[in-house]
Amino acid sequence: MFFLFALNVFAFSQVTKCEWKSVNGVEIPIPPKEHPRLYIRAHQIPELKMRLENPALKDAWNTLLEMQEDWKPEDIPEEKGWRFYVQQKGITVRAELNALKYLVTKDEKLGREAINLVIDTLETASWPHTGDISRAVGRMMVSGAIVYDWCYDLLTDAEKQRFVKAQVRLAKMMECGYPPVKQNSVTGHSSEWMIMRDMISAGVAIYDEFPEMYNLAAGRFFKEHLPVRNWFYPGHAYHQGTSYFNVRFSCDLFALWIFDRMGAGNVYNPAQQFVAYDLIYKRRPDGQIMPSGDVNHTRASAKYYSLPMMLASSYYKDEYLNYEYQMNPNIDSNNILYDLLWRDTELGTKSPDDLPLTKYSGSPFGWMIARTGWDANSVIAEMKINEYNFLNHMHHDAGAFQIYYKGPLAIDAGTYQGSSGGYNSPHNKNFFKRTIAHNSLLIFDPDEKFHSIGYGGADKSEYVENDGGQRLPGYGWFPPQNLDSLLAQDYETGKILAHGFGPDFQMPDYSYLKGDITKAYSEKVNEVKRSFVFLNLKEEKIPAAFVVFDKVVASNPEFQKYWLLHSIEEPEIEGNRITIKRTKNGDTGMLVNTALLPAADDCDIVPVGGKGKEFWVFGTNYENESTRTADEANERGAWRVEILPKKPAAEDLFLNVMQVTETGQNNLHDVKSIENEKIVGAQLANRVVTFSKTGQIIDRPFELEVTGNGTFKFVLTDLDAGTWQVKRNGEVYLPGIPVCSDDGVMYFEGEAGDYKFLR
Repeated sequence: MFFLFALNVFAFSQVTKCEWKSVNGVEIPIPPKEHPRLYIRAHQIPELKMRLENPALKDAWNTLLEMQEDWKPEDIPEEKGWRFYVQQKGITVRAELNALKYLVTKDEKLGREAINLVIDTLETASWPHTGDISRAVGRMMVSGAIVYDWCYDLLTDAEKQRFVKAQVRLAKMMECGYPPVKQNSVTGHSSEWMIMRDMISAGVAIYDEFPEMYNLAAGRFFKEHLPVRNWFYPGHAYHQGTSYFNVRFSCDLFALWIFDRMGAGNVYNPAQQFVAYDLIYKRRPDGQIMPSGDVNHTRASAKYYSLPMMLASSYYKDEYLNYEYQMNPNIDSNNILYDLLWRDTELGTKSPDDLPLTKYSGSPFGWMIARTGWDANSVIAEMKINEYNFLNHMHHDAGAFQIYYKGPLAIDAGTYQGSSGGYNSPHNKNFFKRTIAHNSLLIFDPDEKFHSIGYGGADKSEYVENDGGQRLPGYGWFPPQNLDSLLAQDYETGKILAHGFGPDFQMPDYSYLKGDITKAYSEKVNEVKRSFVFLNLKEEKIPAAFVVFDKVVASNPEFQKYWLLHSIEEPEIEGNRITIKRTKNGDTGMLVNTALLPAADDCDIVPVGGKGKEFWVFGTNYENESTRTADEANERGAWRVEILPKKPAAEDLFLNVMQVTETGQNNLHDVKSIENEKIVGAQLANRVVTFSKTGQIIDRPFELEVTGNGTFKFVLTDLDAGTWQVKRNGEVYLPGIPVCSDDGVMYFEGEAGDYKFLR
């Protein structure tokens, strides 16, 4: 939908187009025969001079000047991990700034000083053997590449050879290896800085003397990294969760800028511009982001994405993204130089207030975010189908949902790092990543094994806990190598069946998503379909309702099914009503769920949680107390409700209606169940929502009885596309009403009565 906004991709780029060649069977752009060509070109140097005087960039420039100073002994920590070593400080910053000054002044003394500062460092630098140290190694390569390219005309032939040899030495220290053939190009560390910024940057700089590095790095990028991104960018989302979005998407954008400045233009699908809109829609009124994937919870400070928002907004001239950047215009020490080089200081800002309240992320995601507004009183609901699972920091959460209103209500449970560890920790692989930690569905086969030979790059075979949830894609949790393996192997986990919102595009009354998530599970299921309808009730006291309908068919009637609802505080259960409240940390929201199917006599509604059972997986509590960051509001959760059918059956239907309000609101809408031979659904407030009872498209006449007063808004789903006739109390009410193929929804308004629908 966002293609309605004008693209202005190349307006600012005046770089001469570069030549493309086939190298080792891959078409790649060739660095032009001139210097500078890395990050900046000769014709842009006059603009660079003006940028150094630009008041809007004064803070960035002053920060870089301060970073030239070496570490003071008292500021050096006793334990130095990769985060310490990757920080830019001292000699490499002095070298980069001297090289930059040489570009604008042609003062040879400054250029020679830059060369002398960095060349010995490149040749002798070493780091301890610790995780993620490749990030520090790669950033050192960038410093060498900058000096080499920007001071190229001062280098002797001997110095050029020293630089080349040193860059290859450093490249061999990185996880991707040299040649860079290790790990995969979809997720993981080789999908980050190592190739998409560091090695390509070094390769661009030394190409004339040593084309091998560029050919290898750019060759892998254009063969593996680029195709898969251009495939999923049209879905306008990213698969690595809200914590890893910052680094993963930033790395994508670095390659965008490097190749564009080289003269190749935009090598990506321009849908890349709208990927970060997913975070705009996930932003909560308290400044946090609705969590997804591997995240560390904290409310100590708001969550921002300064680097990717700056890189994307400045390239695509996008004022909505620039608004997000300007909320916290602080770039880390590794990348503040690019703020100085690339940020568009003339770009305006636009708050999201005029964006549609619902965002749909299509294939290969199948996600939807629906809001009631953009202010502090906004309800936010997230719905997921997950057509594909990309693994790594993505969870097994097909069919999951979250709801926020004046506090997190229906939550993703667990946390990334803590007392249990981080990636591949017992908590991470047995609870946090698994379906049981999400508001989804479990089908428990007691004999099922979850084989995780490839998780976290493990060399030995192991099994994770049987949580009754979704299978481990990748033949034992191996992430896909590239687009070909993603499409050819077993990473497909669902299919979008219908989606839509309306009737008003800007402020829809309803938002609807339906998917088939059978493939997310093993052969223990024959069919799993889930439908979501978010209702913007446009009321002050009860602003929204959320309806979830499920059809679950197990391959064995004895396999127990579970419908899950996670919360921070202990839920209250009374009959078929579940109440979740937020009473702490300044939160005041409340969610009240009415379970309509299975019927009250046919199901058990069971709370699970509390001390010693916060992260309970059928007999084991996978504890993970927050250590690295303080989870002040306990957003990792401590409770869930399980709805279990009492009697064994191959097929079960679940229908749940959630009203969203504020704690203390006692006057809720009555929820009436709708069920006949063809349809099931619910009536509440002035809304009527129905689904096909079989989950299949309805193409034959059906009936619906509605009681009550006033005018109702009908959202009837699962209907065959085409024109339908509606009768009320035996009389023709609507002679012809269209139903579209995308959503299969009939929307209209009418009073109570006996309705008949004819196709």
